[in-house]
Amino acid sequence: MEFWTIINKIVLMLYVISLTYVSAAEITPWYTLSVLLYLCLNIAVYILKANVMPLISALTVALIATVFVYVHPLLILLLPVSLYELVSYYSKRSVIVFLLMLAPCTFLPHDLLIEYGFIALLSGAYLTLLRTYSGRIKSYREELERMRGDLHQLTNRLHENNDYIRQSEYMFKLEERNRLSQEIHDSIGHSMTGALIQMEAAKRLITADAEKSAELLQNAIHISKDGIESIRLVLKNMKPPTEQLGINRMRIFIDEFAAKHPIKPAFTYEGNVDLISPFHWRIIQENVKEALTNTMKYSSATAISIHIQVLNTLIKAQVSDNGSGASKVVKGLGIIGMEERAAAVNGTVIVDGSRGFSVTTLIPYQDQ
Repeated sequence: MEFWTIINKIVLMLYVISLTYVSAAEITPWYTLSVLLYLCLNIAVYILKANVMPLISALTVALIATVFVYVHPLLILLLPVSLYELVSYYSKRSVIVFLLMLAPCTFLPHDLLIEYGFIALLSGAYLTLLRTYSGRIKSYREELERMRGDLHQLTNRLHENNDYIRQSEYMFKLEERNRLSQEIHDSIGHSMTGALIQMEAAKRLITADAEKSAELLQNAIHISKDGIESIRLVLKNMKPPTEQLGINRMRIFIDEFAAKHPIKPAFTYEGNVDLISPFHWRIIQENVKEALTNTMKYSSATAISIHIQVLNTLIKAQVSDNGSGASKVVKGLGIIGMEERAAAVNGTVIVDGSRGFSVTTLIPYQDQ
């Protein structure tokens, strides 16, 4: 704002000086001194502190009024800008500022009245618009700084949450290891200790009482079998089923995809998905990933669906969208890669662009 205000003052001053030269009035040393004092006061406004601006503006107004009376009447045309600066410091209402800028019209001679009024209205409108836009820019900057501060706080909170998640995961692992250790100690450790005692006793009685020794050995065998069965049950309970691994990985992948793109695919499945092996899940996820990438590149779709279905002898994984589709499908490296992955397990890939675009992966399986 200061730069454009200075430009306005310079243009106005040059205009007044040019009018003075073409007028019949004589240019005296007092006129030159008055112009230099006007320049010094306006320069001081932007050098000194802001709280002295009203005083300097008042001195500028007094200088122009004195020069108007005693030196040269045309210098009164410099008064509107100085009045604007002085009045706007105390009042933000544009109507009051304009009225006070036009107040000198009551005592001006007729030959200066129209010119002064035009300069006052033009300068007032220009400076008001300049102040309005400067205020908006200032508010936008403050809002930007506030948003930066909020973003910084959110970033710090996100880092804190990530640290908390990592610590929670670490504590969860420690607790799970402790639980597993305690369960093995309580159930399996006691069984193994009992079996060891039985075998030690049978060893000592093997020559003295063969029948009792055989009984103790049989007890040790039963205890060992029970312990092995307990180990198997503990490990079985710890290992998640294949269904949960595949479905959860697919959901995680979809969430990651939605975080990077404006569309979140709809995911559904049906049938006994536990029959899908980890190797098949890997092929399905790679093909789904490639199909989603192609959709975002070429189809201009607003909705995407992923459907996995386990049929009697086939696993069907379909990715479809509501995009522009294609009357003739040109197989690029992405589609060829999907076909190669499916062919590795005797499967196939069907691409259809008639209604939107869909990629269907069919994989045969054996129900064991």
